[in-house]
Amino acid sequence: MKTLHKILVTTLAIMSLQVSANSGASNNMSAASKHSALAASHATKASAQVAGAVIAMPLLVVGAIGTVSLEAGTALMEKAVMSEPLEITSKTITVAPSPQEAMMLNK
Repeated sequence: MKTLHKILVTTLAIMSLQVSANSGASNNMSAASKHSALAASHATKASAQVAGAVIAMPLLVVGAIGTVSLEAGTALMEKAVMSEPLEITSKTITVAPSPQEAMMLNK
């Protein structure tokens, strides 16, 4: 009777192990590890995006300032090299004597 009891308990234990293995705990564990890995990759991607924005902002500001200064420099250079003709008038322009000559004539 004791032997039959041992065989019955052993058989029930083996069958219950099979049932507990099919309960989905291993499926839940693999899904949890998958979600954990995805969360870690999303966190890495987000931190890389923040770092990229921090680096890009000063470069954008310097680039904008450079563009403005380039436009201002170009406009100033165009004004500097622009040659407008002299205005033509009907007035006669004469050369006056130097101050030294003018003082000699008054004496």
